Amino acid sequence: MEGAYVAFNYRGSTEAAAALVAEVTAAGGRAFAIQADSADSGDVAEMLAQCDAAFGEGPSIDILINNAGVGNAGHDISLKSGSEAQFDEMMRVNMKGPYVVTQQALSRLRNNGRIVNIGSISGKVSQPQNVGYAMGKRALQSLTFSTATAVARRGITCNLIAPGAVATDFITELRATPGFDEGVTKSTPMGRLGQPDDIAGAVLMLCREEARWVTGNIIEASGGLAL
Repeated sequence: MEGAYVAFNYRGSTEAAAALVAEVTAAGGRAFAIQADSADSGDVAEMLAQCDAAFGEGPSIDILINNAGVGNAGHDISLKSGSEAQFDEMMRVNMKGPYVVTQQALSRLRNNGRIVNIGSISGKVSQPQNVGYAMGKRALQSLTFSTATAVARRGITCNLIAPGAVATDFITELRATPGFDEGVTKSTPMGRLGQPDDIAGAVLMLCREEARWVTGNIIEASGGLAL
């Protein structure tokens, strides 16, 4: 545990949210969950109001992590087959969400705080089967650069972690494809899929005091997959 009092939002997984709070509490930490759609400005305002109640009015947040995202769930979302509804949902969650949350959270962030956006190496490489996802993650890189410049005078850093293939529920459908794990492992110089702790460690690195001069960067946590 690193001593942070954690507020995290979820949209629909109430049981998973409760389990995570219980896990943090059992480990000696403090956390609470807030149900909110991160791309809905009203939900975000209510979410941050609950943070105000817990942490105090005014600048009281040290770290903001934009981690909400939606993928293709194993479906072909290419220029040939992708639907407009699928594209709109990806743009809403993956691009609008971080913008809305960051915009509303800035006044609550303490000077010398941290903003970490969770992107993907998909924002760097060609993704013909998942164009909308790659576009959103590229846009998140742009938001990272602009935010870093906007908050620099306050000593706040803003960086983006770009994971490769990480063994989480997010890619369950993809991993069900025969040969997926083997193909990713072969393409990854470090020879394995990532684990959640690999990404958490990269985030933690950026949140430390020692990283106070690191801002506006894309940090690839991919085991070398994008090289």
